[in-house]
Amino acid sequence: MAPIHIPAGTGRAVTLRAGQTLRIVNVEGGQVADFIAYNAADMNEALSTIHTLVSIGRLFPTTGDALRTNRRRKMVEITRDDTGRHDMLIAACDPWRYEYDFGVTGHRSCSDNFLEALREWRLERHQLPHPINFFQNMRYPDGRVEFDRSLAKPGDAVELRALMDLVAAVSACPMDLNPISNFRTHDLTIEVV
Repeated sequence: MAPIHIPAGTGRAVTLRAGQTLRIVNVEGGQVADFIAYNAADMNEALSTIHTLVSIGRLFPTTGDALRTNRRRKMVEITRDDTGRHDMLIAACDPWRYEYDFGVTGHRSCSDNFLEALREWRLERHQLPHPINFFQNMRYPDGRVEFDRSLAKPGDAVELRALMDLVAAVSACPMDLNPISNFRTHDLTIEVV
């Protein structure tokens, strides 16, 4: 499959068969990639970052870790991780995040990107699982939440090997009002190999 371009601030969805790998590439560096996935045979089973966190025993997943579903089954395994820093605690941005926290209306959001990308599957907002935010650099000193600049350099990638047939979506996070993507958005590419 040819690489799929994800313009800054938008999202795309793909299907994967068990054994295939999804490569997410940080084209210019510094861009957060929100990722969600569903069991293609039963969309009620989806990625669960909280179940993953408990399973792997740490906040920041990396190579060799299996991301779990809401039924605690292994969904994908991280087989490549060039950056080593990803977030599993912060919710996908949504229209209310921009409105209530920044006083901005009409801003693109990851949750809207997911709904657009997954239109074919007729999902509603409440059916979107909590994402893993690849390349998002978060710090939690003394229990406080600090948003920091992404460590991703141009060409950095993460690869996810599907452990079941999947429907997956990736959003080039539109957040440009805090430092997670260095106060501007960038393109991503994804490829199923």
